[in-house]
Amino acid sequence: MSSKALFGLLVGAALAASMLLAPVLASAVNGFLTVQHAKVFVNPDTDRLREILVTEGLIPTDGSAGAFGYGTLTNDGDSIFVTTTHAGVVDSEKQKFIADPVFHNHLVRLGEVDACGTDPGVIDITWQSPGRVVINNQRVLVSQVPTDEIDATHSITGTPLSMTLGEDVANVVSFQLSPVFTAGGLQAVCVTNIQPAENLKTFVVD
Repeated sequence: MSSKALFGLLVGAALAASMLLAPVLASAVNGFLTVQHAKVFVNPDTDRLREILVTEGLIPTDGSAGAFGYGTLTNDGDSIFVTTTHAGVVDSEKQKFIADPVFHNHLVRLGEVDACGTDPGVIDITWQSPGRVVINNQRVLVSQVPTDEIDATHSITGTPLSMTLGEDVANVVSFQLSPVFTAGGLQAVCVTNIQPAENLKTFVVD
């Protein structure tokens, strides 16, 4: 199953569950994982995307909330855009040391990974951090994200990657990350607790 199809199925399941369990989720989920409003602006002339996400609660930037992030899924392209924080694993050019919780971006492909069970796992991930991200209290401000094909380096294997986000935005989500370690080191990174934005608006701009 493709990255897009697998992620899309999980987002759909999360949306159905949130509709049935809204009162429970409202009290049980940390506010920063609830994206109340998402506005995504795509410029086809410059092949760039920017977005503003507003969460229910203050977004921690010091690593105290563990590994989590926000993702943008499109109907075209072959990758997913994520902005994330995770101390303890260095997988980005933006991180200065292993405990650095700085928010950074990736293009990723997800797939079925044995160690992740029914959750998707990261298959391909860029070392480069495309675009820019600023966290401002309850807002995630993302800009200059390329929507066309980019050449990058695989963060884990060091091999070349060619990845395309695309412009037809389908969903914005929050998620948590669950790394799986063995005696040999990091075995897998699983994507868990995927929650779609409560309100999503997309705009084509020039």
